[in-house]
Amino acid sequence: MIRVHLITGFLGTGKTTAILDLLTQVPAGQKWAVLVNEFGEVGVDGAILTASGAVVREVPGGCLCCVSGLPFQMGLNMLIAREKPDVILIEPTGLGHPRKVLETLRNEHYRDLLEPGANLCLIDPRHLSQSRYTSNDTFMDQIQLSDVLVANKTDACPVEDLERFTELAEASVPPKAAVIRTTYGKLDISLLSLPADPLRLRLQDHTGHHHHSREETGPVALAPGERFHRFEGHGEGHFSVGWLLAGDQIFNLNRLRHWFDLLDVERAKGLLRTTEGYYVFNWREGVLSEMPTRALEESRLEIISATPPDHQTLQDTLFQCLETNG
Repeated sequence: MIRVHLITGFLGTGKTTAILDLLTQVPAGQKWAVLVNEFGEVGVDGAILTASGAVVREVPGGCLCCVSGLPFQMGLNMLIAREKPDVILIEPTGLGHPRKVLETLRNEHYRDLLEPGANLCLIDPRHLSQSRYTSNDTFMDQIQLSDVLVANKTDACPVEDLERFTELAEASVPPKAAVIRTTYGKLDISLLSLPADPLRLRLQDHTGHHHHSREETGPVALAPGERFHRFEGHGEGHFSVGWLLAGDQIFNLNRLRHWFDLLDVERAKGLLRTTEGYYVFNWREGVLSEMPTRALEESRLEIISATPPDHQTLQDTLFQCLETNG
């Protein structure tokens, strides 16, 4: 039996960082794999995980719960067949609802193959004081369906928001298997040994019908001779625009930082080649974080916004950050 866990959470709560931390704790002799789904189509999270050495299968361009299960099941089946892992971590998009994924993992097709384990939900407690989150059905149902509730980024949280987190956790029915606070996505691997409660699936589904951007599976790629490609999508009340760029295009790091500072969007994430090396960039709520990464064959960047973005202006200003076009 392959043990499988969902790592959920809304945009920018630190799911990918948490998965990277868990993968550093894999017991010797075990093989773990990650099935990652992103709202956008460029596949930034998958590339970040792959750069760390993780075994990854991507389902980009939508939300796992919204595509009748087919792309999800195709990705899951290919991961199982090709990698034969002991454990699979599934990272749905932050805008995705986990219910249908959880139901699929327990259906007759996987009953003798998969062992559903504890599902973790990361939240940023600062969001609990903002109605745009607490009135979002997907945000609340991600919390409701989790076995383990994790308050991440607690070093940046006011006391009032930490108290809201405690109240939320204490009011959970059925009770959570564990409730923890952490920073930088650090999780103890023992949390995954806690039991999953299938009774959570009987709780009310608040989200109704979903919309997604497309039903294709597999990572995107540049055509031969193509210098860049732009991808656009929408669904779940949000919009995405992303770019895949030839690896010999180099961004001026300082100009790129300034470009991020001027963004007015929900989320931006990228792996980019710069004048100072290769970096992972993570922009959320006006704060940009950077992390060096391995050499990249291609650069990629994804933006998610709550309103239709000006694709051309974003692209023009982004390309003004290029130091060279190779």
